Amino acid sequence: MKAIFRYLLGACGLAIAVQALGQITLYEHSGFRGQSITVERTAASLERYGFNNRASSVVVSGGSWEVCTNPGFAGHCAVLPPGRHASLAGMNDGISSVRPVGAGGTPGYPPPQSGGQITFHERRDFRGGSITANGPVPDFNQSGLNNRASSVVVSNGSWEVCDGPGFSGRCVVLRPGQYPSLNEMGLNNRISSARPVAAVTPRPGLGQVTLYEHSNFRGRSVTLDRRAERLEGFRNAASSAVITGGSWEFCDRREFGGRCVVLSPGRYPSLGSMGMNDNVSSLRPAR
Repeated sequence: MKAIFRYLLGACGLAIAVQALGQITLYEHSGFRGQSITVERTAASLERYGFNNRASSVVVSGGSWEVCTNPGFAGHCAVLPPGRHASLAGMNDGISSVRPVGAGGTPGYPPPQSGGQITFHERRDFRGGSITANGPVPDFNQSGLNNRASSVVVSNGSWEVCDGPGFSGRCVVLRPGQYPSLNEMGLNNRISSARPVAAVTPRPGLGQVTLYEHSNFRGRSVTLDRRAERLEGFRNAASSAVITGGSWEFCDRREFGGRCVVLSPGRYPSLGSMGMNDNVSSLRPAR
């Protein structure tokens, strides 16, 4: 294996240029066939277009778009970069809402703060080759570390890391700290893009989360609609969760300490894939 050089990915490197919000065209069949509609603004429900759960391919122009499986940008969401997407794979016939990401921002997060920095290491426990980024990295293929990072150090700011290029696929938000193994959150050797986001600012009264004792929503449960600094009576007991009405931050220590991940609205039959099985000690609304 060739040695991996250390890169500094700054403004002179892989920063994303600000683009117009553009438009998204949805096609009924894969390969851009069948009926189609073009959307140029936020659409919280595709019912009004007569195209709910019908799209099988997409063309995105002028800027990235977030597509979600439920109305109101809930359920499973993915960010599609500009380009031609001939097949939607797991989201085939499943898109119910779409909106432009715009100007490098992340849906659901404030604009990123300056001064953020993150270092990815090739092996766990911060060993092997590494790269350091202080700005958005839309595709790790250009760094030589695509799908090869096994540990991370976040020196400053909060960062969104994704298993797809262009900030697509499954994403988690990492706060400042050391993450000696990405395997615990299901991202070992899978990170393809990353970008800074503003620190998550909790706001009360946005949605709720139901925690279940066992995977697949079984066993006893508890439903919360506000922040919980300490999950007394349910601490380190949750194995699955259902989130409605807004994203939530899950932390493995009390008072939002330790390792935290932000989960968007949807059903999570197992928290083990992100290393949070029987490990949630505190949580709070993230939007």
